[in-house]
Amino acid sequence: MKEEILRAVRFIVGNGLVKGTWGNISIRDKDYVYITPSGIPYDKLKEEMISVVDFNGRLMDGLKPSSELPTHLEIYKNRKDVNAIVHTHPVFSTTVSVVSSEIPPLIEDAVMILGPEIKVSEYALPGSIELAKNVVDALSDNNAVILKNHGLITVGFDIDEALTASLVCEKTAEIYLYTLNIGNFSTISYEDAVILRNKYLNGYRQIKKDIG
Repeated sequence: MKEEILRAVRFIVGNGLVKGTWGNISIRDKDYVYITPSGIPYDKLKEEMISVVDFNGRLMDGLKPSSELPTHLEIYKNRKDVNAIVHTHPVFSTTVSVVSSEIPPLIEDAVMILGPEIKVSEYALPGSIELAKNVVDALSDNNAVILKNHGLITVGFDIDEALTASLVCEKTAEIYLYTLNIGNFSTISYEDAVILRNKYLNGYRQIKKDIG
């Protein structure tokens, strides 16, 4: 799990989804959560530094966990299908967080991988229980939620799905901002968006799990 965390860290840095020490990544493994530690530069992060906590937030191994641990734990407690969480601060998704309350169903891959629409959660201070609850409410059954005036959280049944969701959400946010600037755009109907989402969850996603 610690090696997977390091691989994911390299991914979000390499794809420009974070700057400095911002953002965090976690993976659920049975009764424990592996999460990036607080305040450690990604290029200095080593396996032995990665935090391991139980579902009460008690540190079992590694350094002090990310301050966003409450949000990670709250998602895991409410989404049994989620085994990985990626929190980043990408430019386009964060821009959406200050100008809109959601991204409507625009693009098929986003609808399938992320959900019929991408909600923006209500603002709350980072690291707070209030933020954790707001995120869970806005995330619902989707795989992405944008945090008001903050950033992006994506989830997945494994770390690869959560990382892919981050890239897809950021691409979709960029497209959405372009369409707002143009001022005239079409959306996928909510009914069709639900069909596409279910197709991913019950078909394509299962194939991915089988061949993965």
